[in-house]
Amino acid sequence: MRSLLITIVLCIFSLPGFAQSYTANVVTSEESARCLNCHYERQKKLVESWENSSHARNDVGCYECHKADPFDPAAKKGHFGFNVQLPVTPLRCAECHPREYTSFASSSHALAYETIRNADLASVSPVLFESSCALCHGNELKMFNGKPEPHKWPNHGIGRINTDGSRGNCAACHGHHDYSLANARSAETCGRCHYGKTGPAYEAWKFSKHGNNWNLERVDTDFNRTGLVPSEQHLNFPDCYVCHLAPTNKDAMDSTHNPGERLSWKLATVRSTFRENWGQNRLKMQAVCRSCHGNSQVDLFYRRYDAAVMQINKIAVAAAEKAGASKKAAEGVKAGAITAKLGAAMMGPLQVRDGLDLIDNSKD
Repeated sequence: MRSLLITIVLCIFSLPGFAQSYTANVVTSEESARCLNCHYERQKKLVESWENSSHARNDVGCYECHKADPFDPAAKKGHFGFNVQLPVTPLRCAECHPREYTSFASSSHALAYETIRNADLASVSPVLFESSCALCHGNELKMFNGKPEPHKWPNHGIGRINTDGSRGNCAACHGHHDYSLANARSAETCGRCHYGKTGPAYEAWKFSKHGNNWNLERVDTDFNRTGLVPSEQHLNFPDCYVCHLAPTNKDAMDSTHNPGERLSWKLATVRSTFRENWGQNRLKMQAVCRSCHGNSQVDLFYRRYDAAVMQINKIAVAAAEKAGASKKAAEGVKAGAITAKLGAAMMGPLQVRDGLDLIDNSKD
């Protein structure tokens, strides 16, 4: 009788559509094991994505990232006996990655929402604002008992203000459950936001000598490798990660999560000025340049770059004065100034030309 009962139970569990227990291919905590057992049936691809991540290989599972302080407005209390939350904030990531958190918190990425907070669209149409600007820049996330206010979620913008007071969203670059270093180091990831008339850095790089042959160069490099030092790889051309974030050489401890740390100009404006500590910032970027270029070439580039920015400043400021009260014309001048300056910075000749054309056409 007992063997017959076991046979019947096994047959029932084998029926199509019957929920089966999930067997993890990695070691997890008891809490995360319970999460996986339910969510494998509901979000199979999400679980499979996590299984192939470095988090999974290091015993970091669902609960370790999504556990919640019960007093946090984002907390969904009593979820099968747990307090959990949808958004994973930088403060949670900081528990394992404190150095990266500190570096990111000092960046313009962490403050990205502030650049759109007062945008006209935010008051004219909140739903369109959340569907456009906020998807890159982030929003001010409002939740109550784990439920978001209308239109506030999903939001994975890089400057999101979270309910725990932290700013930012690591998943904006690293992905959500695969947590890929390769994804964060990809120029295409940066290009999802740094694209178009308000900041065409991706296009300027792509059409420069640096970006021309990037896809051919990168095939022999494992960008998912921990401790990657580009100067030690078969890379003769740089991308965003190489110039702005990566360690300059194998002995340097200068990798960063602040992409502005090596920039000397504030380019996202009509009249650009030098950044605070711009001289130190420039030396850091020049150290990257010298992995491939001689001192004279680096110095000559920066002389021309500075002269170009100052010349574009002069042209843009004059055009802005002529634009007067016309908001559309003023926006055109600003977009043109940013485009031209980024072209000069990236050695993207098309963007310099297109930016100057934008400024000129805004006078009409």
